[in-house]
Amino acid sequence: MMKKTIIPEEFDFGMPSVDFIGVGSKGLDKTAMVKRASAFDDVIEKIEKKPNRSYLHVITTGAFEKYGANANRDAWNGESFTHTCPYPENTKTASITFDGGLSKYHDDTYMKGGSVFQEHKDTRDKSKASGEVIAARYNHMMKRGELLIAVDTDKWATRLQKKANGDNIYLSIGADVPNDTCMICHRIAKTASEHCEHFTKHGGQIYDSGERSCVMNDTPNFYDISGVDVPADRISFVLQKVASGASDATARVAALVSHGTRRPILFTKAAQILDKLSAMEKKLSGMVEGDEVFEDDEEAKKDFINAVVAYPSEEVISSCNRKGILLSPGMLFKLLGAECNDEDSRDVLFSCDDDSLGDCSDIFSSLNDAEDKNVELLDGSFDTRCAPDISLESILDKFMPEFGTDNQSIGTKSIHITITSRPSRRRGQRKRATFNKYAQNALRRTYARYVVSFAEQNDDPSCMNALRKIALYGK
Repeated sequence: MMKKTIIPEEFDFGMPSVDFIGVGSKGLDKTAMVKRASAFDDVIEKIEKKPNRSYLHVITTGAFEKYGANANRDAWNGESFTHTCPYPENTKTASITFDGGLSKYHDDTYMKGGSVFQEHKDTRDKSKASGEVIAARYNHMMKRGELLIAVDTDKWATRLQKKANGDNIYLSIGADVPNDTCMICHRIAKTASEHCEHFTKHGGQIYDSGERSCVMNDTPNFYDISGVDVPADRISFVLQKVASGASDATARVAALVSHGTRRPILFTKAAQILDKLSAMEKKLSGMVEGDEVFEDDEEAKKDFINAVVAYPSEEVISSCNRKGILLSPGMLFKLLGAECNDEDSRDVLFSCDDDSLGDCSDIFSSLNDAEDKNVELLDGSFDTRCAPDISLESILDKFMPEFGTDNQSIGTKSIHITITSRPSRRRGQRKRATFNKYAQNALRRTYARYVVSFAEQNDDPSCMNALRKIALYGK
């Protein structure tokens, strides 16, 4: 048995996956339901509003036939169909028929065992639920699963207010599956350890046959609909897991399962960007440009954080990427740390400095060679593009000469980099923060993933300038 997590926003439904539904004396707001092309015509007038309950329409899961697999390379078939795989592991199972998928299991399992929680906590204990499933439907016309849920207005106050302000709120779906099936070789896996390399090493890849590598979840049991935050502090979660004894790889998988992912930039594009950065990095490794070390001004870094800390981190990162401003490791982690609700997590991130990652001269090559690099590439938590905020933009303009990576900004500063030899640490320079190798690797990978999102919006000269700076962090 495996647990699967689905973030509805990973599917392009053409509308937010969650929206308010007003309930009056005559039932649900029919106009709103029509606008969302819902499948609940038969229950619209039967819903009675209960005290301290707010009502939401949720699009849960897109059928494979229309939407393909999600970011975790999990696919959910809408109906029964026969599939022939291109490279069968066993010729006897080259062609198999799937049972029924969402059309058979979505509604029944949600209504029998599904409930509403927060952050996937206590999901097996309905007495601790913060809402309930009112109705479940597989929408055959739209090829998607849908729910009507009622949530505790007090417990969901923060999220409901956010939605009322016009921002999206996020849900995450929990499901148990007895097994899944690789769409490339038809291996049936009952546990994650039984997955084939098509999934573990080449998930998301399109093969010569035109088939994309993913696994089909034909017989799901849906039980959990949780309100979640797309966390700016996912890295702190990883560090906490590492500190408790988990390996870095185990911790990163736990973070993805617990928090899900934002809809990332196209997987293949992220892989191409990582390839490009890795090639640039290898080119730089053979260059020696003098014996002086370039460093960003420490006071300027402090001024930057103080100036932008009041803005959401995703807005700051989005605007910096757009302007070609590269955040150093210490700047990035302090920015994320400012949004941590947990004091210990905040302290961990605030303790991170540019040299906490160790030698960064091979950060992209190492990630590109890692067997589990897809875990990073499928995590799009740095990829959100926010609308420009005039006040934030004006603040960032002041820091362009110090932190910009365009040739004009870089040209105002002298950068002499010795990559093949390490300069001595300057007198009075404080010692780097101490992290074990697993925690340090978690930091490096998170920073590498951030730079991939930076590179997606900047030209090659800016990327090369960014890598020249990055090569010095930890030296």
